[in-house]
Amino acid sequence: MRKLFATTLAAIMALGISAQDNMEAFKHLSVGVEAGLHGIGFEVAMPVQKHLVLRAGYNFLPSGDLFNTDFNIDTKDLKDAQTQLEKLPGKHFDHKFGDEAVINAGLQAGVSNIKLMLNYYPFESSSFFVAGGIYYSLNDKPFISISGNTSENDWAALQELREQGPEDYDIALEIGGKKYPVIEKDGCGYLQADYKFDPLKYYVGLGFGRSIPNKRVGFQFELGTMFYTNAKFYCQEEEVSMSDAADKFGDAAKTAVDFMDKFPIYPQLAFRLNFLAF
Repeated sequence: MRKLFATTLAAIMALGISAQDNMEAFKHLSVGVEAGLHGIGFEVAMPVQKHLVLRAGYNFLPSGDLFNTDFNIDTKDLKDAQTQLEKLPGKHFDHKFGDEAVINAGLQAGVSNIKLMLNYYPFESSSFFVAGGIYYSLNDKPFISISGNTSENDWAALQELREQGPEDYDIALEIGGKKYPVIEKDGCGYLQADYKFDPLKYYVGLGFGRSIPNKRVGFQFELGTMFYTNAKFYCQEEEVSMSDAADKFGDAAKTAVDFMDKFPIYPQLAFRLNFLAF
């Protein structure tokens, strides 16, 4: 472990002691590809002053399930309604409710951004830099979604109850005293909750490596954080208070929502290969 740490430290120091020769304003251009916590992406960079490099690019974090969680919806009233209706002539249900309906939900994350950054290299003989800039989301896709389905049995039971009962019954999730009915999707009841924030985010970071490499190819390492604003939680496209949402969606989701509410940041750890165009 000590040998690995020493080797890594030596590599970073080696990056930081080579002079930067390609920093003439607007006379050089590089193209970079990167992978990190913000996904995969590409960027172009150009020096605008001896110590400053302007970067512009695009990052894409593919959507994917992070984990699954179950949460329950109280259906005892629906069960009781079925029981009472079956006492009447001609009333029969092929599908029956239990006391609770279980929704198996997956938590997914995915986002895409364009970015505009400025790197400041304080030392001509070092590739250490400080970065600052903005990210901007290209669409209204939520940063995190929690979505899931009822069982086919519960959804079929609801359809039968609606057909035979006197009311327009719903399977509904209650959050903070308000009910959010599930909707039909692919033959089942469907529920979705989203965590969204403003498309414009601010970023600060630091790293090692030249955005405009002296040779044809250069390596860059960057560590930083994105700051977002106006974060809100929605259920079935209606706004829900963060505290109510945190209490409802299981321990794992509660931990995630609580953290994001208190710390509106998204870290960045990126590794980048830069190719000198001219």
